[in-house]
Amino acid sequence: MLKAIADERNRLSVRQDLSGLGCFKDDRIVFWTWMFSTYFMEKWAPRQDDMLFYVRRKLSYVSEDNTEGKKVEVEVYRRDSKKLPGLGDPDIDWEESVYLNLILQNLDYVVTCAVCTRSDAGDIHIHKKKSQQVFASPSKHPMDSKGEESKISYPNIFFMIDNFEEVFSDMTVGEGEMVCVELVASDKSNTFQGVIFQGSIRYEALKKVYDNRVCFLLHLSKHLLHLLLVCIS
Repeated sequence: MLKAIADERNRLSVRQDLSGLGCFKDDRIVFWTWMFSTYFMEKWAPRQDDMLFYVRRKLSYVSEDNTEGKKVEVEVYRRDSKKLPGLGDPDIDWEESVYLNLILQNLDYVVTCAVCTRSDAGDIHIHKKKSQQVFASPSKHPMDSKGEESKISYPNIFFMIDNFEEVFSDMTVGEGEMVCVELVASDKSNTFQGVIFQGSIRYEALKKVYDNRVCFLLHLSKHLLHLLLVCIS
């Protein structure tokens, strides 16, 4: 699948270099609808998930200079649904739909969280680490509440850890240490892997955020207490 995508992108690049023009829209739709049908609707489709994701671009406005603005939406259907958009639907961005389904269904993701220190020479020393499988999602929900409400975040992809407190409860960080996070993607056969995110944050920065939040909560509590006393009086 990835080879076919790479070949198509190279073909488009060569044609554009030779002619100075892009390929016809219909030509591109044929390829991407074939990819979508072959790898997500037919025999090559992953069987662990029967959901299909479509990226739809709807016309939202036309400006005075005839510039069109389009609203992007993600639609989700079961593979056997009778409401599936027809292959070749001009409002569906078939290339992005292929990419989205590839990201959500054909790759595995593992996040690793580690407590580390950095030596004067710049070397990283890992004191404790844990890894957890995560799943890609085109939606998100607030991390500071237990609600089930989620919002579409596409084109941003989120990797939620719903049981974070359970998995990483003993990952404590102290003065002079830092928390490092790495997200690795791999194909289902684990033929290839790639790091798609790496980041770190020092204890001092975490403590500053924590202290600011505690101060805000204390201020809010005092304010609510004051309102309560006024109401009672």
